[in-house]
Amino acid sequence: MKKIILFLYVGLLPLIVFSQGITKVWESDSLFLKPESALYDSSKKIIYISNINGEYLAKDGNGFISRIKTNGKIETLKWVDGLDNPQGMGLYKNKLYVADINRVIQINTNTAKIEKIYKVDSAKFFNDIASDTNGDIYISDCFDNKIYKISDGKIKVWLESDILSKPNGLLCTKDNVLVLNMKNQTAFAINKLSKKSHEFFNGIDNLDGIVSDGKNGYIVSGAWQGQLFHIDSGGNKKLIIDLGKEKIITADIEYIAKDNLLIVPTLNKTVIGYQLTK
Repeated sequence: MKKIILFLYVGLLPLIVFSQGITKVWESDSLFLKPESALYDSSKKIIYISNINGEYLAKDGNGFISRIKTNGKIETLKWVDGLDNPQGMGLYKNKLYVADINRVIQINTNTAKIEKIYKVDSAKFFNDIASDTNGDIYISDCFDNKIYKISDGKIKVWLESDILSKPNGLLCTKDNVLVLNMKNQTAFAINKLSKKSHEFFNGIDNLDGIVSDGKNGYIVSGAWQGQLFHIDSGGNKKLIIDLGKEKIITADIEYIAKDNLLIVPTLNKTVIGYQLTK
């Protein structure tokens, strides 16, 4: 297993930023069409992949959801199709929620049938989704600086605040909703009950996806520059992989902690799996 060591230079002295075993273990067949988000379903041992398949924000009905195995093999390329611009996803029990411009699509994962569509005419760009342990679903509207919430079968604005600056990636913890802002490189932790917030970390361009590392930290993606960072519980960040030279985009990632497997949709035609060892 190769060790990748990344450096930043200060004057003539190299500063080691991060040293970790990182191995590319697979890359899928090049059949995907702008794969944007990955989400693991532990109950089925399957990974869902959202495919934009068209121009961004085009309501063209070309988007679809794929299912792949944890070894990167495609199980079903077009498991659910007919979507417009599917982006982030959330899962609660046997319900898959998909952000689709101004709609949230609810899919039954047992039947692959669309059960319900939550449409918000005024929404501009639903980007990511995070599910809570009690079944509440949070959705970021990246272009309207709002976070919506689905609770008791209804969708409403949950937060509209100056701290939101093109909110993208979301993740629910026990007490907070973690929000990544694409525009101003900041991340906030927002208390679910009081909605009080504090800055969690900052300084990463093009913040996109955030996932738990299975312990007390997180992995986040800087999408367009192809970077992945580890964030510890104190908000300290370390660059763990940089795919910019390969011109690979790191979109809305997933991490399967028990397998140390990081899933990276590339917004091109493939999805890549990396094994992380600490």
